[in-house]
Amino acid sequence: MSIGEKLEQQLWDISEKGQFALLLDIITPKPGNVHRYRDHPDTRLIHFAASIAYLGYPLYLSARWGHNQTINSLRESRLGELIKIAVQKSMAPHEKNTLLGTIMIFVPLAAAAGSSISQSKLTVSVLRQQLKRILEETTVEDAVKLIQALQIAAPGGSIPKTPDWTPKSKAFNFQSPHTINLIRREHYTLRDLQSLASTYDAIAHEYVTNFSFIFETLYPLLTNTLNRYHRIEDAILATYVASLAQRPDSLIRRKAGSQVAEEVVDRAKKLYDKITQLPPKRWTDDIQAFDDYLRSQGSMLNPGTTADLLSGAVFLALLLENIRRIY
Repeated sequence: MSIGEKLEQQLWDISEKGQFALLLDIITPKPGNVHRYRDHPDTRLIHFAASIAYLGYPLYLSARWGHNQTINSLRESRLGELIKIAVQKSMAPHEKNTLLGTIMIFVPLAAAAGSSISQSKLTVSVLRQQLKRILEETTVEDAVKLIQALQIAAPGGSIPKTPDWTPKSKAFNFQSPHTINLIRREHYTLRDLQSLASTYDAIAHEYVTNFSFIFETLYPLLTNTLNRYHRIEDAILATYVASLAQRPDSLIRRKAGSQVAEEVVDRAKKLYDKITQLPPKRWTDDIQAFDDYLRSQGSMLNPGTTADLLSGAVFLALLLENIRRIY
């Protein structure tokens, strides 16, 4: 195998692991989300599966860009552009926004992994160092492309029902026709935008903390559960409930308010305490009841951000080879 062929294989391996992480995410019956046993009224499992199939090339492009940065002294940030490409591709089969949150996480992670190919061994510290550099080097044009991606995806729950929405937050209001001009006038980079949104959006907060919750909380939780449970779905499900029990989901908080989001945390704590005392085969009724509760108000209690962040931890575990075989 030539050096060029080996590189291509490594770049596609990153993309494949990203797609695999997303498949594991939708297969696992996570309460409140679309999974193999339950759909949402307007979005079904097949919509997610189609989006994941179309995401392979954008993730490859992200890994390729990351690698090119390590060999090109004239580095140019393309993070916003790659996010926009990934959103467009993921919506191509059905025009539904299924993966915006995970794209926001997976594109920079894939780029960081691509930047780390020359390392003899990929480690948490190496990957996070490259990720930090990528996030810090974002530009105004990255911010513009991000807003355009949001305009294409048109996510729900964007303007929060919390006091965190300030006049400065208008720079992140993709629904306004004036936002892009504002970004250029104020010279906001993509990371600047995420900083403005970080008080009410957990994914934005990851951008300004170099993915702290994924690296420092979710990834260790997941590795512990992978050691504890034989089936990977059980490990992912236990990690998901544990994450919901730790802090309010920011999507629920934006849609339904802080009090309701805290009620979800309390229920998740009780559920986690119970399932950790039982074998997975005896989780079904309690998980089902929690799933029913989270679907009782339409999409208001959908913990979509928690699911997105967890999928990032699964991608990280695959990149670091904590998951090698499915049993």
